[in-house]
Amino acid sequence: MSDGVMVPAPAEGQGALIQRQPRGRLEPEARALVAGFAKANPKWDGVVVIPSDPSHWVHLSAGEVVSFQSFLTVRLASALGAEGAVPEMEQLGDTMVRPEKLAMHLRAAELGGNRDEILGALLGAEMAATKVFWLGQQVVVLGEGVWADSYVEALTKQGVPVARS
Repeated sequence: MSDGVMVPAPAEGQGALIQRQPRGRLEPEARALVAGFAKANPKWDGVVVIPSDPSHWVHLSAGEVVSFQSFLTVRLASALGAEGAVPEMEQLGDTMVRPEKLAMHLRAAELGGNRDEILGALLGAEMAATKVFWLGQQVVVLGEGVWADSYVEALTKQGVPVARS
């Protein structure tokens, strides 16, 4: 990984944020989005979700990035022909409960020609992996468009109080 500032670190600042475990890089563009939210909400503590390629789940506390996790869900959805799909919530739930079956769920959805199930399975795996981040936390999804809509819907279906900014 190239140079950057190690987390925990202030959200505001120049350059990328780097994390050793899990290995991650929050690019300057994503860091700027988090910094803008932190500046507008200086005492906020919770999780900021950036639905992009890659997507980022950032634990923010009092203007500091404590940790983050990043995912290739959007890229995988595009590669599997599910870009612009609406996540099928039953498939999302099934994959969340059994993320080890992701590849099987994707194949079944592919055979059925169901792009919504593909996206549901991919988001279900991401939601399972990030559960320790969002469970019991304030969550805000940054952005507009179909990807932000999908993340908000997925979180809402899990009973997570989610805001949008």
